[in-house]
Amino acid sequence: MLIGAALALFPSTEPRADLPQEYQVKAAMVFNIAKYVEWPTESLAAGSSPLIVCSIGRGPFAAALERYQGKTAMGHPLALRRLAPGEEPGECHVLVISGIEKRYLAGILEQARKRPVLSVSDLPDFAQAGGIIGLVEQEGKVRFEINMKTARQSRVKISSQLLKLSRILREGE
Repeated sequence: MLIGAALALFPSTEPRADLPQEYQVKAAMVFNIAKYVEWPTESLAAGSSPLIVCSIGRGPFAAALERYQGKTAMGHPLALRRLAPGEEPGECHVLVISGIEKRYLAGILEQARKRPVLSVSDLPDFAQAGGIIGLVEQEGKVRFEINMKTARQSRVKISSQLLKLSRILREGE
């Protein structure tokens, strides 16, 4: 039953031959996760204002996200932006962090927590380090962990439907 629910939330996508399958799956997950998150009204205005997905770091994750440019999530077209190291995620609604050195992670997450930004990454122990959604591989499948404390700090609300499919980190985990 859980697998069926996951497939309903995260339908398969057409693969791009030049990108690793793993990152095509992760990009699809980021796109679909965005459909189950609510941002404060001052951050994401009603209407057709864009939902800005920013990426920081090296690797194929950012390229895999490009196929979602212009697609809609909750009535908002997705706009993609790449951030340079040290650039603040000012206008970003979703911040995808991949392929960065661990020593930079704390500073990036500190900047993100000050804003209503959904931070997502496939870095090891990302959610435990203070990110909101960590993409983890278990038994050959990509799953996700959600840090509820960080989500509250960033003022993003995550749908109960999404929470049912995740491992939820509580305070102290």
